Amino acid sequence: MKAISFIPRPTQKAAVVPFEPSSRRIKVSLHQLVNDLLASLQPLAMKRNNIVLNGVPQGLCFIAEENLMAYVIWNMINTVVSNKKNECIHVQTLVDDDRTMICVRDAGTYLYRSLGSEYRKLQDAAEQVGGCINVYNDEKYGSNIVFSIPNARMAV
Repeated sequence: MKAISFIPRPTQKAAVVPFEPSSRRIKVSLHQLVNDLLASLQPLAMKRNNIVLNGVPQGLCFIAEENLMAYVIWNMINTVVSNKKNECIHVQTLVDDDRTMICVRDAGTYLYRSLGSEYRKLQDAAEQVGGCINVYNDEKYGSNIVFSIPNARMAV
C-alpha cells in the first residue's frame, strides 16, 4: 500500500473588488445619486410590482469616490428589489453625530442568502470610502441593510 502525501499548494489572494478606485474624490449629492440609481432599477421594480422611494434629503453631500458609492448603494437596493414583490421599498438616511447611515428597511427574509455572494465586495468598496455595511434585524422592520459613512466626509 502506497502512502499518499498531500503537498499544500500556495493559496492565492482573491481579488475582492473588480475595479480599482480612482483617486478622484468629488462632491457627491447623495439624493441625486440615489435618484439616478433608482431610475436604472425602475424596470426591475416595475417587473416585480415594487415601488422604491428616495427618502434621502436633498443637500446631503459627501466628498467621496462616486463610482464606489454608487456600486455599494446600487447593490444594496438591487438586492432588495430583486427579492421583494408587491412592496413599497424605502431608501432612507439617518444622521447622528459621527456618521450617516443609508438604510434600506424591511429588506426581506432572504436578504442574507441573496446578498452573500456580493457581501465581501460591497464591504471592501464601502471601506474604501471610509464606511461599512451592516445587516441587522429589528422587530418593526425585519431585515435591514445599512451603509454607514463617517460625517468627516460630509460636504458643506
